[in-house]
Amino acid sequence: MRGDIIVHGGNLRKAQENYGLHDFIDLSANINPFGPPQGVWESLNESLKEIVSYPDPECLALRTALASHLELPLEEIMVGNGAGELIFTIVNALKPRKVAIPLPTFSEYERAARSVGAEVCYITLGAEGWNGCHLTKEQWAETLKDCDLLFLCSPHNPTGSVLQRDSFAQILKLCAEMDCKILFDESFFDFLPPGQYTSARSYLRTYKHLIVLYSLTKFYSIPGLRLGAAFADRSLLTQFEGFRDPWSVNVLAQKAGISALKDQKYSDEVRNKIEASRSYFYHEFEAACFNYLRIYPSAVNFALLKVLDSSISELIPYLGKRGILVRDCRNFSGLQGDFMRVAIKDIPAMQNLIEALKGFYL
Repeated sequence: MRGDIIVHGGNLRKAQENYGLHDFIDLSANINPFGPPQGVWESLNESLKEIVSYPDPECLALRTALASHLELPLEEIMVGNGAGELIFTIVNALKPRKVAIPLPTFSEYERAARSVGAEVCYITLGAEGWNGCHLTKEQWAETLKDCDLLFLCSPHNPTGSVLQRDSFAQILKLCAEMDCKILFDESFFDFLPPGQYTSARSYLRTYKHLIVLYSLTKFYSIPGLRLGAAFADRSLLTQFEGFRDPWSVNVLAQKAGISALKDQKYSDEVRNKIEASRSYFYHEFEAACFNYLRIYPSAVNFALLKVLDSSISELIPYLGKRGILVRDCRNFSGLQGDFMRVAIKDIPAMQNLIEALKGFYL
């Protein structure tokens, strides 16, 4: 693993220790800031009495709700304690000898691969993510030589870029020819404008080597409960189930997931609010004319910023002491220079960030 210390966003306990504050505007974790649907709160209250019993190990009601919501066969759905658990479960079941990972990306892909002794090769995307990837079929084939598993992430963390449909179709066909499975992480797909992008789920019936990850944690604002799903051919899911803790999804998480999926208006409302915040933030950022900051385009609920001078070691604590947490991206392999990622929250939160950046730079 590159580096010994694994750092993720959203660690409020650590931030409280570092900055001596209790409350923060947490822009370090890419979570919907508007809270879960009202029905989730109600279902949690109603379900508290059920914690005296074991949860359904098959998560049948939740899987049924997902099947209806996403128009997928029930037998091609497995749920877990967040996408993180599912990544390790799947890799442990497949035990690949060699994997390919585009960089920069979520560090748990490599941790999972290393945990089973897999060799890891890298595909450098850089700060533009998929927007800057122009590999030919021959280059992909050379990179994937002898690989059992390819990790893909779109919308891409930390750049917010999207792998285009034609490019993905080419990779799918190539991996089928090379007998290389694909683990495609779509944890941020629900944040995309509806109808403008094609989910990797639409390829599942044709390509049996494809596995798609889905997160309810981020979009439905329930990171404390942890809830994710994997979609794949039933033969693969049967293999994965043999490596999964049967009670990893607790009863409250199952009930919350079912309730969240029932709210048809919630998704559009959240996307509209986040788009308004994102537009505001990008407009105000450009208007401020920061000489030492560059912002990259993003299709989802976070943005990657490059710090062009040597001030990032002072900037991040400066923001933290003012109650604003951002994701320090210096531990992301594959990024050349100093970067930070900021989640798009509500407009007041983004206004606070702009004012703090002005206070530091202007």
